[in-house]
Amino acid sequence: MPTGIITKLPISKLKLLENNPRKIDKDQFQKLTESLLRDPDFLSNRPVLVHDVDGVFIVYAGNQRVRAAKKLGWKEVPCIVESNLMPDTVERRTLLDNKTYGTFDFDILANSFDIDVMLESGFTADELVGAVQDIETVEEKEEKPETVKKCPHCDGIL
Repeated sequence: MPTGIITKLPISKLKLLENNPRKIDKDQFQKLTESLLRDPDFLSNRPVLVHDVDGVFIVYAGNQRVRAAKKLGWKEVPCIVESNLMPDTVERRTLLDNKTYGTFDFDILANSFDIDVMLESGFTADELVGAVQDIETVEEKEEKPETVKKCPHCDGIL
């Protein structure tokens, strides 16, 4: 198979990585499954990475997406298949695919993204509490007119 080309492979032919370092809990898995159902094209834009080892297709990046697709009853998933990869390359890519760099700017999240979309995308309510409280505080301030302080002697504005 040509390298870098997206190829649809039957899920039944894929072998999940035995020592996958990334685990997700039941709730996270349900959210992932629902997100694939809502937007199946997303998987095509972020295909599973597969190492072809003598005809055995080992998923080293995208194990959870394959599990979710299987739960949905899908028969195949988009993959990028490479062969003759060095073990350290597979190891490094496995970690890179699962490692998140950076942090979210919760002000931008709060002001630019719908709360329901954030929750559907895997954020927890606890993660968003600060952002939501900030929005509520801003909205409360906008609703309350500023009180004007007046001088008790001349009734002038202070």
